[in-house]
Amino acid sequence: MPDAPIACTLSAAELGERGVAWSELTSRWGRGSTLGPDSVVLSFARDPGALARLERLVDQERECCAWIDYAVEGTAVTLTASGAGEEVLAGMFKP
Repeated sequence: MPDAPIACTLSAAELGERGVAWSELTSRWGRGSTLGPDSVVLSFARDPGALARLERLVDQERECCAWIDYAVEGTAVTLTASGAGEEVLAGMFKP
């Protein structure tokens, strides 16, 4: 798991755009989410468009939120954080 401060490097405008991108992905292809003790698993439809967007978003997230560990497996992504990051992560992606 990354050892980085719990911070996002996006500007307010960029953060808004990123939120829209996640909303579009989850509303069109989202198939559910599961909240664990230190992680959130987001599942998506088996669709080439969904997978491409998911991979692109995860790559972007790795740059701005290094305190989260991202693991893409098939059409799901597991986001994991430790310590205080667990609560922040849960608030970001409530199931």
